[in-house]
Amino acid sequence: MNCARAHGFEVVACVHRDRPNKLFPMDVAVRKANILEYAGVREAIRGSDAVISVLGHVKGSDPLMQTKGMVHVVSAMKEAGIKRLLSLTGTGARVSGDKPSVLDKVLNYIVVRVDPERIHDGVEHINVLRGSDLDWTVVRVLKLGKSNKEINKYKLTAGGPAELLTSRKKAARVLVDLVNNKEYAGKLPIISG
Repeated sequence: MNCARAHGFEVVACVHRDRPNKLFPMDVAVRKANILEYAGVREAIRGSDAVISVLGHVKGSDPLMQTKGMVHVVSAMKEAGIKRLLSLTGTGARVSGDKPSVLDKVLNYIVVRVDPERIHDGVEHINVLRGSDLDWTVVRVLKLGKSNKEINKYKLTAGGPAELLTSRKKAARVLVDLVNNKEYAGKLPIISG
């Protein structure tokens, strides 16, 4: 959120369940909504100029949560006249021209065997965006991790290879940096090492 404020953005965080206030700075508005319920999504994005989606699966979540949620987000954005959307998903959502590393192939092979719905959901949410008239960008990562290291630079590529572990802080920085950058509109860049 610091990088968003550095860009001069006001931040509204939409959360699925109540979170302790210490996770969000005092100047961040927090709205609670279920991504699978249209009315809550519409209310959560009200007054926004852009939407950043970092939807992720948790144990017991709907296997198509990202796709169904994106249908609601796209509809709510159209209703509100918002055009810019950025989304985050995994590199298992492959597109023509991708150049995955051997490790990327192995890790995503395991995910396909253990949780094939997760890959399917990432692909289908991209299809929802492709079918919209929004200025969308989907940023892809191999694996998210935690790190408090300051992010001064990063590299985006059209098809990888992806860096092994991308910090949530770096992914947030990339998404925020791309809000006003239309170079990647309609594209699916990968955070590369």
